[in-house]
Amino acid sequence: MRRAAGVGRRVATAARWQNAAMTSAPILHPAASHEPGTSGVDPGLSARASSPRRLAFAATSARSLVECARASGIVPIALDVFGDLDTRRLADACVAVGGGGLAMDRDALLAALAGLRARGDVAGWVAGSGFEAQLGLLAEGALQLPLIGNRPETVRRVRSPAGFAALLDAQGIAHPDFSADPPADPRGWLVKDAHACGGWHVRPVEKMKACAPGEGRYFQRRVAGEPWSCLFLAAGDDVRVVGFSRQIVRALGRRPYVYRGGIGPVALPSAVRELLSATALKLTRALGLLGLNGIDFVLDAAGWPWVLELNPRPTAAIQLFADACEGGLMRAHVEACAGRLPVSGETSSPALVRGFETVFARRAGRIGEAAAAWLAGQAWCCDVPQPGTRHAWGDPLCTVRAQGESVEAVLRRLGERRRSVSLRLQPPMEDPSR
Repeated sequence: MRRAAGVGRRVATAARWQNAAMTSAPILHPAASHEPGTSGVDPGLSARASSPRRLAFAATSARSLVECARASGIVPIALDVFGDLDTRRLADACVAVGGGGLAMDRDALLAALAGLRARGDVAGWVAGSGFEAQLGLLAEGALQLPLIGNRPETVRRVRSPAGFAALLDAQGIAHPDFSADPPADPRGWLVKDAHACGGWHVRPVEKMKACAPGEGRYFQRRVAGEPWSCLFLAAGDDVRVVGFSRQIVRALGRRPYVYRGGIGPVALPSAVRELLSATALKLTRALGLLGLNGIDFVLDAAGWPWVLELNPRPTAAIQLFADACEGGLMRAHVEACAGRLPVSGETSSPALVRGFETVFARRAGRIGEAAAAWLAGQAWCCDVPQPGTRHAWGDPLCTVRAQGESVEAVLRRLGERRRSVSLRLQPPMEDPSR
């Protein structure tokens, strides 16, 4: 089974979170009969898009989506696997939709969406991370409540490794060499899983004993350079770049490419910005993209961007750009899904840089009352687990945040805060420096 961050602690607390969450969840009723389709938004949503009162947000961890919605004046309802303290505090209501490991429970999610539609005061729902391995569930959910974002068939096209590589070739977009089969010479090649996220699945082929083809598995040549992300708004035939961020990617144990967080907005040379904007436009027109999307790319030593993948949904980077659009970023997402983009795009010289980084457990343990209270008391800490939560090695303990005038200053503060959490939550003999 694929190893994913969060499996240990989330399974251990699934029953407690389920019981606690359902006490404050909206009352669920049988779904009303409707045929909204899966076209990003239903026909009635465009008229309501300028001022949606309530929206639902479904993800493994919905905290960043819920937080973004609040900043946009939208009342959020969380459909969430983790059930962290701050998610429950920020959301108008929370519904537990966790299944085994980090997977969403199909019946729980569909029942929640059907019940929200029956209420009549929820305009639709936004999908975050967690559907990569459950693409069919995304389509089923869109039949229960209008999906505000990319069409399920669009997401499926993006998640087809061979099809997406062919699309990049057809559009003249630079990307690393791709292969559906194990390369004859494994040196310099990585194996990836299109049904996963977070980098836990990325491994050097030459270090794996066996690497047979499988569903979602593909091979990509490694490109040396810095990992970056481009967040943009799409409206079917036009785009607005929201901003660029540097990704924090480091090894964790034997996993060499674990995604830890990001730093942004960060300025890039105008030629690179224009090239990535053109790339976003090409992909949008080819795929009919809607709303917030993210392009992951590597910037090589010569300053040339190589596209790694497209995330056809609001990404974790939204927390770096909460004030990038007038009226709020989540409101801009809804507007873009209805065909309306903000007048202005990203700022070439941002004055303030923000950053966030996940702190991972270095050994198994349990979050006690005092530890949870301490985490909740730090203004720079989020994704705070409930007291009593158990975690395994590699599970996320929380997320730390920082801001400053430069990337270097933010990295330094993130490191200090990461070490503070590790020293507080891990035994003294544990090395907190990584």
